[in-house]
Amino acid sequence: MGRPIKSKYFGTRKGLGVAGEGVLSVTNPAGTLAGLVAGTYAIPAGSIGAPQIAGGSKPSLNVVATNSTTYTVAVVSAGSGYTSAPAITFNGSIAGGSGSATPVATLTTSVLNIIDCTAYIPTVNGGSSAVSGDIQEQVASKKYRVVTAQGTGACKLVPTDSLTAGQMYIGATDVNGSTYFVKKLTARRAVLIQNVVNGSFEFADNEAAGWTLDAASAGVVQIDNR
Repeated sequence: MGRPIKSKYFGTRKGLGVAGEGVLSVTNPAGTLAGLVAGTYAIPAGSIGAPQIAGGSKPSLNVVATNSTTYTVAVVSAGSGYTSAPAITFNGSIAGGSGSATPVATLTTSVLNIIDCTAYIPTVNGGSSAVSGDIQEQVASKKYRVVTAQGTGACKLVPTDSLTAGQMYIGATDVNGSTYFVKKLTARRAVLIQNVVNGSFEFADNEAAGWTLDAASAGVVQIDNR
């Protein structure tokens, strides 16, 4: 299948836990609280949005009240399995007060600089639509085991965003800003199919180019990543 892609470009490793991110920090914000009693109080799990990836866990968060109206949120444990920050809404009564607050979470970045894909997990594995996912393992020349919010399953790489169950796509961008679907990806080369032109395409259909996760340059495309 050519030289396989290095696992450092995958969002999770087979057997090494859940993909996605945890919660790094939480800033305070919207909402009006009153009558808080100074102290530290746990935010109930029910007040925190669930992780998008199956098998993930919610973070453990504390409200730290300093006076009747002022508080911060401390991250006790980050949780896992998030592809977007969870919504947080808690009632001031947990800190002896009234009103409600909706602080804003920021995710960790432990899986930055990885290939971003969109995959429709096989229905037998829980797939029901095409959603963003993390590659877990390369199993064949054009097949990968992918983790999404709907489950984990093997998907075939195809050069289209019209996906059916068991398919996935990876995008790429050339130095002109034109985009492509990746038909095949090896350790150093990407075979491309034109998608959206921006001025002109640098590469013809089925032409191979070098690839990077950094900015595109002449002869080298940027693979979609985060």
